[in-house]
Amino acid sequence: MLISCSNNSSNNNLIKINSIVCFGDSLTYGYGATNGQTYPYFLQQFTNIPVINKGINGNTSQNGLDRIEDILQFKNSIVIVEFGANDFFQQIPISETKKNMEQIVDKIGQNGDIVVIVSAEDKQLNQLHKMLKSLAKEKKVLFINGILNEIWNDRNFFSDEIHPNSKGYKSVADKIYKNIKHLL
Repeated sequence: MLISCSNNSSNNNLIKINSIVCFGDSLTYGYGATNGQTYPYFLQQFTNIPVINKGINGNTSQNGLDRIEDILQFKNSIVIVEFGANDFFQQIPISETKKNMEQIVDKIGQNGDIVVIVSAEDKQLNQLHKMLKSLAKEKKVLFINGILNEIWNDRNFFSDEIHPNSKGYKSVADKIYKNIKHLL
């Protein structure tokens, strides 16, 4: 499991991935899951690599930036960054969310880790989705489009109006795994 330690594909230095860190809000935490069956739980099943769940319910991008040091302790990791939905719901200006996300991505990248940005969904959160996609392109990091897109219209995958249940989180983990497996 050797990959480039830089998000720049021209860098030929290789590192061994020690872990996958899932860094985000309630979707990362796994709100609505039963028996700890969150997307990080299923991702560990798919990858056989230690997966650390650093999701906190209700977190905004500012909360993520405030706790970035906790994430930087994990070296040689893939860090999956999932913030922004709570910013949207709290009517935080998209420019502020972008500024916070830029700093999060930069700090993780400077730590030598691989950054992966994910958007929650792209229809209701269209402006957020476009900003995250653009940011990923600008920073030359992997972007995973709408982790809830495939399940959004099937309420059997949800515990409430927003959060998946365990079945939904397994589908989210599968989508993330398919998008990052080339890094493993």
